[in-house]
Amino acid sequence: MDPVTLAFLFGGLSALSLPLGAAIGIWLRPGLRVTAAVMAFGAGSLLCALTLELVVPALSHYSDDPVEGFKWLATGAMFGCLLFIGLDRLLSNMGAYLRKASTIAFRLKREKKQHYKELLDKLSVLDLMVSLPPDEIRRVISDVEKRHFVAGEVICHPEDPCDALYLIESGKVKIQRPASAAGPAKIEYIGKGEAFGEMALVTGIPAIERAEAEQDTSVWEIHKDDFSEVVAVSPGLKKRLKVMALARKDERKQSPDAEAEASREWLEKAVQNLESELGEPTESEIIAAASAQKRTGSNVALAIWLGIALDGIPESLIIGSTMQGSAVSIALVGGLFLANIPESMSSAVVMKNQGSKTWPIIMMWSALMIMTAVGAALGNVFIADAPHHVHALLEGMAAGAMLAMIAQTMLPEAFDHGGWLTGLMTVIGFLVAVFMGTLDDRNRLERLGGGAKPHVTMNSNARPPSFRSSGNAYLRIHLADLNPPV
Repeated sequence: MDPVTLAFLFGGLSALSLPLGAAIGIWLRPGLRVTAAVMAFGAGSLLCALTLELVVPALSHYSDDPVEGFKWLATGAMFGCLLFIGLDRLLSNMGAYLRKASTIAFRLKREKKQHYKELLDKLSVLDLMVSLPPDEIRRVISDVEKRHFVAGEVICHPEDPCDALYLIESGKVKIQRPASAAGPAKIEYIGKGEAFGEMALVTGIPAIERAEAEQDTSVWEIHKDDFSEVVAVSPGLKKRLKVMALARKDERKQSPDAEAEASREWLEKAVQNLESELGEPTESEIIAAASAQKRTGSNVALAIWLGIALDGIPESLIIGSTMQGSAVSIALVGGLFLANIPESMSSAVVMKNQGSKTWPIIMMWSALMIMTAVGAALGNVFIADAPHHVHALLEGMAAGAMLAMIAQTMLPEAFDHGGWLTGLMTVIGFLVAVFMGTLDDRNRLERLGGGAKPHVTMNSNARPPSFRSSGNAYLRIHLADLNPPV
């Protein structure tokens, strides 16, 4: 059988686990811990495969000048990594992040972080907020609620006191302040970017009698009960509020420049380590995000499919390009096969939970299997006899893209659900791939010499020295040289 056909078959074999894993995920519905364990195992085997079948061979193309080999490897790895990240971000913005639980969680956390930053930016213009510790106020923002009022709707009144902070996002609000010893009752109008009710958080006594939406209005609300919960567990914040309540009347206004500088410094501190307040997205949030994204257009399904292809295609070209005649690395094909199962299994479950039909999901993964087979055949045709630096560059690109994929999607998702089991299963997967590589080398030697130690010679026209899965050199072995010379 010619090498191109063999490359096609081996490429398809390495990706056969894609529809297989999808079917397992859809019909068996394994638990999160089981899925995490399998994913960590696949990540370990893939790490082994890319190390021994991509990184080591790329370096060995220049055995007489290791620095030159590293130069091409590093260039390819960085380019492959950045290319993967760039395409992944592009496709994620089109909806491809819906393909995996880990990419969905990352997207939701990023959006939530941006939302919190915007809220903190709005709060930074309020004297009350800037006067309070930013790291304490940061804990309140998870309880901020957005509310909408139509023109003429009452926001708060004596029976439903204004005991919250309201920050106006849009619209206009009519405020009625009660009469006091300082003067009679008065009415004022405030608009976008302004706030009211903040002193109720400090003193516990509403300073506004009535608030009514003059126009259709949207506000951000920090309710007193939510604020009080944070104050209750923060002695420092509680003390600061008491001081503010006593000294409020005696405070002198700062100059506009000083106020702007204080707001800027407060905001910088408030957004530091904001991830600690984000939390993990819930299952309902993930489903809601998927439903909202899918309503935006039919391109989401295509983006998901392209995202899946982006995760799986880089190694297909390498399968064909690393073939020597009819020989292919068992460690590489096996490592890819093992790594594909948990990836497709996890993604298929997520897509099924989002409402996708079973057979379209299976067909999506089957199409990717065929694409991988075609990619392996193309790799054998166009890359197998390429110059040394091209081999090193392409192997580095594949390794960089695969490492980025493992770091961004496989291991984070595995650890989220598997905990300590992730480390154990990753090491086991790595060792299994190493073992497959040792079997690969032993079988190759036994086929050539019946178990006898071969006499190996170098052929200057052969493919440059490289390494197989157990680290043995890719040397040109001649059947005539199997027996030692007399």
